[in-house]
Amino acid sequence: MKAVIFEKFEAPLIVREVPLPELGNDQVLLKVGACGVCYTDIKIWKGIPGYSTTLPHVLGHEMAGTIVEIGADVKSVKEGDRYVVYLYDTCNKCFYCQNGRENECINRVGFIGSNRWGGYAEYVAVRSDNLIRIPENLSFEDAAPLADAGLTPYHAIVDRAKVNRDETALLVGMGGLALMGLQILKLFGARVIAVSRTESKLEMAKRFGADLTVDVRSSDGVEEVKRYTDGYGVDHVFDFVGSAETVTRDAKYVRSGGDVLLLGYQPTGEQIIPVLTLRSFLSMGGSNSGTRNDLRELVRLASEGKLKSIVTKSFPLEEANTALTLLDRGQVDGRQIIRMG
Repeated sequence: MKAVIFEKFEAPLIVREVPLPELGNDQVLLKVGACGVCYTDIKIWKGIPGYSTTLPHVLGHEMAGTIVEIGADVKSVKEGDRYVVYLYDTCNKCFYCQNGRENECINRVGFIGSNRWGGYAEYVAVRSDNLIRIPENLSFEDAAPLADAGLTPYHAIVDRAKVNRDETALLVGMGGLALMGLQILKLFGARVIAVSRTESKLEMAKRFGADLTVDVRSSDGVEEVKRYTDGYGVDHVFDFVGSAETVTRDAKYVRSGGDVLLLGYQPTGEQIIPVLTLRSFLSMGGSNSGTRNDLRELVRLASEGKLKSIVTKSFPLEEANTALTLLDRGQVDGRQIIRMG
């Protein structure tokens, strides 16, 4: 099969012919139809601490495709069926897995595209319990980004923050995940403020229903946010950047008793001043990915036309380097995908 491999951190990816993956008894062989390109791929490619990646490696954790072979113990799926892939290999036994919180699994052994070869390839081996079936009316290109760009904001908004109708939510960093979050928030009846320093991203946020956009190139936007919320601040902040600069602003945007959830991080070692949370009586925490049930719900909503992956660029497998470079330079609005065939 053809795969795009990196053999040295930060070195260009190389297209190679490699053997098909060997299947475990609980795995299937998935013919990849499309694979999303995520900023996590950049972090892994750069060797940023926190990812247990060994080289050579194949990136890609947002994928959808068709089953072409089934392991000996797999009973629940069949060849020819179409699936999107949940990204974590979990133990299915710990307290968190047993209570539907498998993204918090304490015995997680796999993260596809991180410590296992991922979807920048024609075929990938996938554990059968990580397959979420997609209907025929949902293309691979629209389904693949749901596995992270949809899953991460959905879990934060619905499961963690439990956003209610008519509450006000503010999104920081209007990339692919935040734009999916915007759609989810509007679907649940929230008012949405989009914050970015990139004009084109704010224009896209307007097109997808943002009630207010705030450009932070010249000011922190706190006065605009306070005016819009009658001086109180927003109920929820979802920060997809997670730098010391953005988190300091987050604490100024949110009302007393509101919450800030960090869905991104910058590996710079910067520290956030705790007094900000004390003065604002706010709750600050993190949110990571989502659950298999979250992904099933996203597939349902997407197949019903209630939300859509915002795919703005599509590349063949051989042009994966171009996709990574554009993302690394911050030149992508929405989501990119690598398409097969």
